[in-house]
Formats: sequence, C-alpha cells, structure tokens
Amino acid sequence: MKSSFSTLALCIGMLLTAQYAIAEPAFGLFRPPMPATGKFHPPMPGSAGGAADSNAHGLDRRAQAMKCNGYSELCNRKYDKVAYVTTHNSFATGDNIAANQNKEIPQQLDDGVRALMLDIHDPNSTKASRKRDGPVPTLCHAVCMLLNKGPIVDQLKNVKKYLDENPFEVITIFIENASKFSDEQMAAPFKDAGLVDYAHAPTATDAEGYEWPTLGEMISKNTRLVVLASTVTDTKTYPWLLYDRNYVVQTSYSVKAGQSFDCKPISDVRSLVVMNHFVSVDETIATFSFERPDYNSSVKVNTLESLVDQANLCGKDGRFPNYVTVDFFDAGDVLLAVANLNKVNFVNTTTSTFSVTSSKADSENSNSSTTHSAGVSLTHGSSQALVAGILSIVAGTLIFAF
Repeated sequence: MKSSFSTLALCIGMLLTAQYAIAEPAFGLFRPPMPATGKFHPPMPGSAGGAADSNAHGLDRRAQAMKCNGYSELCNRKYDKVAYVTTHNSFATGDNIAANQNKEIPQQLDDGVRALMLDIHDPNSTKASRKRDGPVPTLCHAVCMLLNKGPIVDQLKNVKKYLDENPFEVITIFIENASKFSDEQMAAPFKDAGLVDYAHAPTATDAEGYEWPTLGEMISKNTRLVVLASTVTDTKTYPWLLYDRNYVVQTSYSVKAGQSFDCKPISDVRSLVVMNHFVSVDETIATFSFERPDYNSSVKVNTLESLVDQANLCGKDGRFPNYVTVDFFDAGDVLLAVANLNKVNFVNTTTSTFSVTSSKADSENSNSSTTHSAGVSLTHGSSQALVAGILSIVAGTLIFAF
C-alpha cells in the first residue's frame, strides 16, 4: 500500500487483501494413507465411554453402523489421516465486499463443514475514547469497521450445540489471533460456551512425535474438538489450546485467479496440512486497488478436478491434505472431493441441527450486531462509498461515531 494513505486507510486496504488460487486441473485420484488397523468399538449415543457390550455380535453390528464424521470407514482412521471440509474466514458472510462465505456457520456445520477458520480482533483497539471493561474477542475480517460478526463466543455456542446434538462428529477450529489476546482471553469464550470439556489435549507437540488418536477414540472419549491458535504460550494451563505451528503446515494462502496451486509448505513441515484452495481477484476503484474474494472464481476452482489436482501435488511430496480450505464452500464439489481424498463413497451427510428459522434469526442477529458494533457495513455495491470514505479519512474530513 502507498504511504500516502492514513494508518486507518492502510488497515482497510490490508483487509481487502484476500488469499486465494486457480488451477488448470489435471484430474487424478489422490491415494491417502491407509487407515489404522486397530478396531474401534463405538459407544451407543448417550452412553459414557463406550462400555463393553456383552453381546459380541451386537457390538460388531453397532460398529458397522457407526459413522464418524458421516462415514463408518473413518472411525478407525487417525485424526491426521482424515481430510476435512474447511472454510476460509468461516465467519465472513453476508452481502459484504469482504465476505468469503455465503452461508452462516450453523448452516456450514449442518452441510458438512468440519473445520472453521476464525479471526479474532479487539473492535475497540482504535476507539480510545470508549470506556470498556476489557477487550472482547470479536470476529472481524482484518478491520472491524468493514466486517464485524460479533463476539466469537456467539459462534462457539453454535459449535457447542452442534457437538451436543451430533455425538459422532469431530470439529476443528483455527483461531487467528490478530489482536494478540492473551491465552486467558482466548480461552475465556471457549469456557463461556461450554466447549472446554470437548477439547482434545495432546500429550505432546507434533515436534515431539505426537501420535494422533483415531476419530473413533476421540468420539469414545468425547474429546471431539481440536483448537489450533496462531499464538499460544501457556500450554500447562491450557493444554487444549494448541499452537498451530507445532502441529500444522500451510500451503500458500496468497494466490490470484488464473495462477496455479502448489503444495509447497510455507513453514516447518508438520504432520497436519492446510491445503489452501482459494483465489482472489484484483479490483480498482478510482485510484484505489485491492484484492477481494470472488464467488465466480470460487466456482471455477472448487471443482473436483482442481481440488484433487492440488491434493495430488501434496501426495507427490508425501503430504496428506487434512484441511481442504475454500471460499464459498457451497460452490462446486468440495464435499465430493473430500470424500474422494478419504477414499470413501460420497454420501449426503447433511444434518438438521439448526432449523431454517433459527439460522435466519442467527443471521439477522449477527447483521444487527455488525451494524451496531462496526458502525459501517460495506456491501459489494458500496465500493464507491468505500473509496470515498478512505479519501475523506486521508483528507481528515470524515468522522466516525466511535
């Protein structure tokens, strides 16, 4: 960005720098590692710890009928040998120039998304005159005045509801700690949402050779939530709050439409792989240029061929793509591609945890929170207003009601 913009304008421009990619697919079937050989004996719904069944034949039938994340074949597979549909900026929804998804998080979960990427900010960091008890981790896309979806605890309560009502599902949450909240501040919303008991606490970091349990074992122990954060310092107090770089490596998250995907790691190699499969498009309004998410580009790259093609590149390097990360997950073949990577026959795993009415209410409440908290709501049709606002800020003539 040019230095002639004010600090706020610089932040706004940085917000609109999305991270995505497009590929000319060369279709091939990715062959993931074979599942673990150990047998999982699942608990009956509502039972504690999977107590032994006195009827061996009954146990076998129950094991065959058990579905972990929608598929019985995944129950005996280790967590790091499974692919998960993952939404990039899962919270960034709505008719907004900074939106990465069409559907709200409750609908994402019901549709089969099993990993969420959430960015937390302090919405008051630039509002020094406002009195407050303390910073509230809030879901924003880089700058809260552009896209603010309210406190993270509200969405964590939705995750809690989903885990409560779907006892055979394993969910992963990535936290991008943009405002450098302390471990205690990051952990507080999980406690308030009632999620800590669900959280998986490894006995060692990946660098020490941690061996992940199977999905079935996580379900049996009811530790079905994995939380990975971009900053973690106190692993003794919060053993379930995992420093992502100890466990995860990512592919490039800055790819423009028309460029090709690769599977080159951008940090130290770990056993878990985030395969970023999204693209951005360039846009210029007046003299202001930025990159933004684009639904039509996502339709092109969210195809089975394109997704599997990138997964094959990972496979050639001996890496399995665990988190298949996309924008606008409802466009294309993402669910089918992930089933393909998991070597299972695709079936409809849609659940109905959140009714249409409640989802609509959640969306309306979120939109209301956005307007109240952010003060500004930028839709795709308000790009001209965005530029005018930035220019006014630079000129020192625009005052926001903070």
